[in-house]
Amino acid sequence: MAGSRFVRRGFPVALAAALLVACGGGDDEPAAEGGGTELSPDNPVSILVGNLPIPDNAPLFLAIQEGYFEEEGLEVQTQAVAGGSAALPAMVAGDLQFSSSNWTTVLQAAGQGLPVQMVWEMTGPKEGVNGIMVKGDSPAQTPADLRGQRVAVNTLAGLVELQVRECMAANGLQDGDYELVEIPFPDMPAAVQQGNVAAAFIGEPFVTIAEDQGARSIAGPADCSERLAEMPVIGFMTTAQYSEENPEVVAAFARALERGAELAASDPQQVLDILPTYTQLTPELAARMELPAWLEDRAPSTERAEVTMEAMLDFGFIDEPIEDLDALVAPVD
Repeated sequence: MAGSRFVRRGFPVALAAALLVACGGGDDEPAAEGGGTELSPDNPVSILVGNLPIPDNAPLFLAIQEGYFEEEGLEVQTQAVAGGSAALPAMVAGDLQFSSSNWTTVLQAAGQGLPVQMVWEMTGPKEGVNGIMVKGDSPAQTPADLRGQRVAVNTLAGLVELQVRECMAANGLQDGDYELVEIPFPDMPAAVQQGNVAAAFIGEPFVTIAEDQGARSIAGPADCSERLAEMPVIGFMTTAQYSEENPEVVAAFARALERGAELAASDPQQVLDILPTYTQLTPELAARMELPAWLEDRAPSTERAEVTMEAMLDFGFIDEPIEDLDALVAPVD
């Protein structure tokens, strides 16, 4: 039943409601740090940003390294998260001001009445960057061969689960024909190699690590469906409350992030050089991996959100369409 699915695999409804009340932003609550102030490098606003240790987030670390955030009057600290849905409780509680995320998490939160917004988008699908991987000697040749098997995703009820559901359905498998288990990206190659799972949906840089251990891909986005091949991947989110109280911080964050993305897109070597600083990749491995597909227009797109929402409706991630997608875009002008 679609209505019970989010409780079973995702952010619990009761906890979501409690956090929504806790951060509801009543008149007596103080404004968040930086609200209504002019940003200055001499008196920077400190923000904590959740991130996944994946190449898609290279613009964040490039912007830190090059001083783009500092120029905007922001002091950025990062904290590793398993995925957008895993970061959501900390986001809503105010422990994280921004987090690496995707439209799946933002739309899912909106479906539960949680005020989350997309700040900036980073990457789209690209062959070789991610896909369903199995051991080299596995009998599985296509996702259809995974019937009755365990398949790993980084977080349940997130983008990767949605991608797996879409890919499996395109190969004739429905919910119940296979079992999804939650394993962080860094642990996926070993889990596949050791046979703890039959397959895992792995993204770079862990695709390269898994290949070095003998794993192989049996499906990428374009192999599964046209919709999956069009689905956006990674971006950054904040809460609507933080966005409303700190519009200048959100705008500054987006500007610095965009400068980092421009550098990443124009100079791939910069990405290769910074990857070993926040991932498990050595410089040698980084040089061999497939880099992300940077979106040309990285401003949050409701058109891209609609592609994700269609899939989410089909697989019960949300019960009904989100009518006002514009409200899920943080104003960064």
